[in-house]
Amino acid sequence: MIKVERKPKVLVIGDLMIDSYLIGACDRIALDAPVPIVDIKEEKDVLGGAGNVIRNLASLGAKVSVMSVVGNDDNARLLKHMLDEIETKSFLLEQNGRKTSKKTRIMSANQQIFRFDHESRNNISFDSVKKLYEKLQEKIKAYDVILLADYGKGVLTKDFTQKIISYANKNNVKTIVDPFGIDYSKYQGAYLIIPNKSEASAATDIEIENNDRLLDALKEIKNKFETQEAIVTLSEEGVALLKDNKLSVLPTVPLEVFDVTGSGDTLLASIGFALALDNDLVTSLEFANLATGVVLRKAGTATVSIDEIQSDQVYLDRKIIETNLSCQVK
Repeated sequence: MIKVERKPKVLVIGDLMIDSYLIGACDRIALDAPVPIVDIKEEKDVLGGAGNVIRNLASLGAKVSVMSVVGNDDNARLLKHMLDEIETKSFLLEQNGRKTSKKTRIMSANQQIFRFDHESRNNISFDSVKKLYEKLQEKIKAYDVILLADYGKGVLTKDFTQKIISYANKNNVKTIVDPFGIDYSKYQGAYLIIPNKSEASAATDIEIENNDRLLDALKEIKNKFETQEAIVTLSEEGVALLKDNKLSVLPTVPLEVFDVTGSGDTLLASIGFALALDNDLVTSLEFANLATGVVLRKAGTATVSIDEIQSDQVYLDRKIIETNLSCQVK
């Protein structure tokens, strides 16, 4: 377990969005069309996308800042209010013609019935890139780590992403990327990219069918995209990393999985949090495994706290002792 002796300062850059939920009961079909009728009982809005990364960081106790681009609309104002509520320092540019991303889900009995999106997916303007980069240059010394949360909505253009990574490297600030798409050249030079197995396979053009091919993919990521470290997430199997040019796998926390929604956001946030406190990568991944384990047992996009992670660590230590004692008796 990592030691939290200060509040790390983390900058998140990426695609912000609102996750909206309309929750109700569904027990009949419409007469005018063969569609289910959901009687809405509850409505709630939460931060999504890069916003969920921010929520997790705030819950862990980090001092969080965010840079992004939104529209000039009611959703942008709601988003800013939600960020203010968790004491996030925001530099949000309003770009005319853009829509602030909002995903609305209709839910019944913990099942998603329908989703509709209100968003822009085109790249942000050259002027927006220029203003964001100028702000980064002004504030770079204030951050322990930079997290790039890319959801393909146009904020992290290739040019802007390369500017961020290059300038961060010059100032000895780690950049950690949750990637989107298969062109990882836009993340060239980042400290760490966090793909899952299918994403790593697509980005490297290596079919990961065994550990040898997994090792090949890890080496390709580090060498081709010039990252300082290389990992691939393996879902319930844990996290694979390249250590001393060999494959090492850190197993996941063996606890019940309820909902995988937002677990990638928690992984990015918790790795960034731990690295910002000057932990090594293995320690940071072990911490992230615990954090993700907590979130996987919660419904919807959820957050995790240090107290919850410590409780899981105590539980796991106890289970390991019980297992060892049982083996000794046998």
